[in-house]
Parts: sequence; C-alpha cells; structure tokens
Amino acid sequence: MKISGTFCAALTPLNKDFSINHEVYFEHCKRMLLHGSDGIAIFGSTGEANLLSLDSKMEAMQSLVDRGFNPSKLLPGTGMSSMNESIKLSNLAVKLQMAGALILPSYYYNNPADQGVIDYYTNIIESVNDEKFKILLYHIPQISGVPIKQNIIEALVKKYPDNIVGIKDSSNDLENMINTIKNFPDFCVFSGSDSLALPVMQGGGAGAITATANISVKLLSFIVKFAKNSDRSQELKKAHILQDSIRKIVFSQEQISFMKAIMRINTKDSIWENIMPPLVSLNDFNNNNNIKKIQELLIEMNDLSTNF
Repeated sequence: MKISGTFCAALTPLNKDFSINHEVYFEHCKRMLLHGSDGIAIFGSTGEANLLSLDSKMEAMQSLVDRGFNPSKLLPGTGMSSMNESIKLSNLAVKLQMAGALILPSYYYNNPADQGVIDYYTNIIESVNDEKFKILLYHIPQISGVPIKQNIIEALVKKYPDNIVGIKDSSNDLENMINTIKNFPDFCVFSGSDSLALPVMQGGGAGAITATANISVKLLSFIVKFAKNSDRSQELKKAHILQDSIRKIVFSQEQISFMKAIMRINTKDSIWENIMPPLVSLNDFNNNNNIKKIQELLIEMNDLSTNF
C-alpha cells in the first residue's frame, strides 16, 4: 500500500524542563485529524526533532499509541545524523505498526558522495529487514545540506521497491517535484510546501506534508483532496491563494516559535510557549503585526471552509 493524502508536520508541545508533554501532544495530533489531516508526521523539522533526544522521541511514539492513537495514521521522522539511532527509531515505528517513516539523510557533513547517501538508507533498510516498512525520503537540502538526487532515488527504488515508496520534497522547487513524478510514475511525491501543494497534486503528486498545516490543515486537506476536481476550481483558487498568504507570513520569521505562539493564543494553553534552545519563544503578541495578520487570515479560512 502506498502513502498518500495530507499530513500535518506536527509541532511538539514541551514542558518547562523540555520533556515532551504527552497529553497535549496526543490532543494536538487528534485535533489535526478532526480538522482534515489524513495522518500526522511527527518528529519532522517542525517538531524540533533534531533538538530532541532519541529516548524522548521513542517514549512519545509509544505514548501516542498507548493513549489510543491509531498508529497507521502516524508517520514519524526517523532520520538522524546517527545511522544507528535512525535504525532504533525505525525499528520502533515498525514494531508499533506505523504508516511508515520519513527519513532524513544523515546530515552535518555536507557534500557526501551519492553512494554514501545510498549506503545510509541501505543500512537502515537492511537492519530493519521488513518488506512492509514504508519509507519516504526527505529532501530538504537547504537545511540538511544533503540533497536526494534523482540518481539516488533511482538506485534505492531499484534495490528496495517495496520499502522506498516516496519522497517529501521541501526544496520549494516545483520543477524538481514534477520531474520526480515523471521519472518515477509509481513513486509517491509529497509537497513540503503549502504554496506548491496545488500544482504538485495537479501534476500527479501523492499529497502534502507541511508545517503550516498545524494552523491551516482545513485549507491544505481541501486542496489535496480536490486538486483535480474541475467543479471546485473557484474554491480551489481561493483556498490556494489564502494558503499561500498564510504560509508566507509563517515563514517570514522563525516559523516554529511563531506557530507555537499561534497555538498558545488559539488554545489558551501556556504549554506552547516552551521551545527547545537555540529557538526562542515569542511573547510580545500585541506588537507583532504578523500575529494580527495571521489571526485575520485564519478567520477568513474558517469562513471559507464552511463551503468545504
């Protein structure tokens, strides 16, 4: 079975001691499903994954399932700089019967040989050793410094067709995504950008996995679901423009602290003020023009979504 649809790249609620608040995490993930997300991508870039310990992520994955969250709706980010830690996290995802895993290439050492990237994924797949283990590669070269090139995809798909089923492309490069769709017809290409979700879906994409979905998943899920429906073209156009406007504001500053501030305002839960250093919490809401703009756009979203 392939992976498709809208996935919210979930924020991670933290306690003051920087441990994960499991109760709020469960409720947030559940709320995203209720608002239209087909699944939840936990421990991606937006989830502060690379600032959290392996143990804390494993504990949170287990907690979500123990609290009753459907594991088939969870897509954990298991790619870490340490290959062995990636294997441990991936093994847990398989044990808990999650939808698969979104795997970032090993990072920090920039410009590795293509074969080195292939070897990294090969060792994870061989160690997990389960043909049911579905992997989405994670292409975000502007952050990781390690691109997932077309020849890397080709080599991995040829070697592990049952495991390597798709990619999340967060490069903001529409041409690259469309080329991937054309070059690998059975491959699941996910847009990592809300702004590109519509053209990617219309070009044959499988879905979208985005950060902004934490506050605008209603819009994104509508775009992904009805992208090719000509009868909804006017609504799609409005949703696309509004989603693009929301994303641009979110990404005009450090987006995780900004979205946590929005969550804190909307849920009235102070837990969202906590963020892992070196990120810094936003507190001066009254003098933040972007906060005001987002609140206005979210009201517009709620009005528009009544037609969905």
